[in-house]
Amino acid sequence: MAKPYLIFKAHTGFYYAQIRLSDGTLSNNKSTGCKNRAEAERKVMEWIVTGNIPVRVNSKDSKVQSIDKIRLFNDLRTADFATEDIETIIKILKERNYLYSAVPKSSKGSIPIEDFLENFWDFEKSPYVREKLGKKQSIHRQYCATLMSRTRLYWIPRLAGKCVGEITRNDVEAFFSSDEAQKLAPKTVNSIIETITIPMKWAYYHDLTQNNCFDGIIKCSNQSKERKVIDMETANRLMELDWDNDEAKIANELAMHTGMRAGEIQALTIDDLGDDEIYVRKSWSKYDGLKCCKNGEERSVPIPISHQLYLKLKMLADFNPFDNGFIFYSTVKEKPMDSKQFNKYLKRALKDIGYENSKEICFHSWRHFFCSRMLDYVKDKRYVMALSGHKTEAMLNHYAAHLEDDKVVDLARNVMKKIFIDQNEDEETINMLNSKLEELDKEIA
Repeated sequence: MAKPYLIFKAHTGFYYAQIRLSDGTLSNNKSTGCKNRAEAERKVMEWIVTGNIPVRVNSKDSKVQSIDKIRLFNDLRTADFATEDIETIIKILKERNYLYSAVPKSSKGSIPIEDFLENFWDFEKSPYVREKLGKKQSIHRQYCATLMSRTRLYWIPRLAGKCVGEITRNDVEAFFSSDEAQKLAPKTVNSIIETITIPMKWAYYHDLTQNNCFDGIIKCSNQSKERKVIDMETANRLMELDWDNDEAKIANELAMHTGMRAGEIQALTIDDLGDDEIYVRKSWSKYDGLKCCKNGEERSVPIPISHQLYLKLKMLADFNPFDNGFIFYSTVKEKPMDSKQFNKYLKRALKDIGYENSKEICFHSWRHFFCSRMLDYVKDKRYVMALSGHKTEAMLNHYAAHLEDDKVVDLARNVMKKIFIDQNEDEETINMLNSKLEELDKEIA
């Protein structure tokens, strides 16, 4: 009968053995520490009988390793395992804290992360979007397109090659210390983090991963860089200037007097023009087309404008060759003028008047200009925000009465006229508005 080992003498005079394993292979060379063959063979048989063999090859007192482990390792290499077997092995290793996470090849979490993210932010294909819309929650194409762009720019290059179940919170938090993050505003960094935590949270609750990559992540401080606000003198100089594009100038003048967003201006039609006032009912999005305003509803208060501006807007609408009614129309029938043109010609005008740093100013700066001017006279900041469409649910609930009170609305409209149209600071009207707001606040309290 063949011996379960091979034995040989090395040039040092010591005997070494190779033990035959259960799969027929031989172990690596093990020193017996003996120069006598009979003693060496007794030592090897002792290893086999007791189930222990030394790990090291150069010491009589080497640490030992169970031969059962070697058999286990060989079984793992050669045996066929069902999915349940693999899950059991992973579960045992996790329970003993030898393993943090593992992803069986046949599991739902084995989807490549790049495929998962691409699908997740694709408005047409996303199961997340379907769920949101199915539950009557708002989600727009532009939002998905923005997050898809950030996914491709920041996350796919970092995570490609991994599967969904492999992603850990360390992968997410590593972005905070990356070179890219150091160059971005805190608000942008937080948005990029949400680009990955939203899909990973969805994956967690749909059994695609066992790793919680979203709870407890400390985000950047949301303290924004102080925005540069155009002063009244600069605003007047801009409006006195001849611009290279008349439509863009009128759009900027409208934003200056009303604080309207670019998308709200793009969406304006002839039906939104009242008697020297504007109704803000819709917004335009590159991806969604016409949609509701940013806060989900139209402004409660029609915005007063000068008769001169009213005539300019009506003239633009009359020039529109299509039947879509857009005031700021384009050469494409179904679309209004691109809002990038509003910003482009504003930058040119700033340069023409010798404004030092035109990079500080963009079309949205008119919104800050409007709110800043109103806050110079109206004491209650929250009411100004409600008037300009900066509505949170709490603010809307609190100021519903204010926005429905005819006297307050009339006073607010008169204040707007005095500030932005007449440029005449009527203290009596302003004081009456502030007093009325205080009265309503006391009634609600």
